Amino acid sequence: MTLGHMQLQQIQELCTSYAPTFSATPGLTERAYHSIDTGNAHPIRVQPYWVSPQAKTAIEREIQDMLQMGVIRPSESAWASPVVLVPKPDGEIRFCVDYRKLNAVTRPDNYPMPHTDELLEKLGRAQFISTLDLTKGYWQVPLDESAKERSAFTTHLGLYEFNVFPFGLRNAPATFQRLVDRLLAGLGEYAVAYLDDVAIFSDSWADHLEHLQKVFERIREAGLTVKAKKCQIGLNRVIYLGHQVGQGTISPLQAKVDAIQKWPVPKSKKQVQSFLGLAGYYRRFVPQYSQIAAPLIDLTKKETAKCCSVDRKVSEGL
Repeated sequence: MTLGHMQLQQIQELCTSYAPTFSATPGLTERAYHSIDTGNAHPIRVQPYWVSPQAKTAIEREIQDMLQMGVIRPSESAWASPVVLVPKPDGEIRFCVDYRKLNAVTRPDNYPMPHTDELLEKLGRAQFISTLDLTKGYWQVPLDESAKERSAFTTHLGLYEFNVFPFGLRNAPATFQRLVDRLLAGLGEYAVAYLDDVAIFSDSWADHLEHLQKVFERIREAGLTVKAKKCQIGLNRVIYLGHQVGQGTISPLQAKVDAIQKWPVPKSKKQVQSFLGLAGYYRRFVPQYSQIAAPLIDLTKKETAKCCSVDRKVSEGL
């Protein structure tokens, strides 16, 4: 079912009234700060990775953009982690830092993440759904001063540190989920979020307009922004967390089903684990999934893997 002319006009008017909230530039909230607790650990310094000339050009471009936006600043920190560039599905690149050694000495934050099945069940029953994607969500959360020096990263251009929350830090999901849970506190009957993916769901059109307005107001008050081109507003069915949901149904995405069916035969423990991670995301749609997957799960167990390794060596005459 498509929206009528009047409904489209109402959505346009509502979004226009919150136009500054829809921006490709990340906002900066004062509702949360991220800290990095490394206890008594000594500063860790890792040399920059070798990168191709093309990658250097991409790094230079990203650093220039981040400096202009105030995302980073030059650093004199004793800490340093190397840069990695990660390709995104939409063809863009994600500038990341390899914080593995920093993360290893960072104390964990065990704030719970929501169960995706519960979120999907709420959305699946709704007649009208909207999803909002926060603009470079993590960059909208500032670091406290002590965390800034620990976030330092090294490149062929020199040493920089983040003013805001970078990707790749331990406790990143915990900090961000705590923020969005507080943002939507009291609105749980019609609004949920998994990290920066916010969903608003309603049984009637009038309710949906009201619910959208309340969520938009919370986002504006928090100083956050939303990436317009990734939003789905006022639809009967939407794609959310890798599923198509709405009007009483929840179904898998065909592209992901095809990927599972075409997955190459695993030849190592790690490949088995990767396949189980992908297939397990849709386990709710597979009757007796646990029984079917049991033989593969057994292959990932430490004892089984060790036996397989021994058997392989014996068969090879070692």
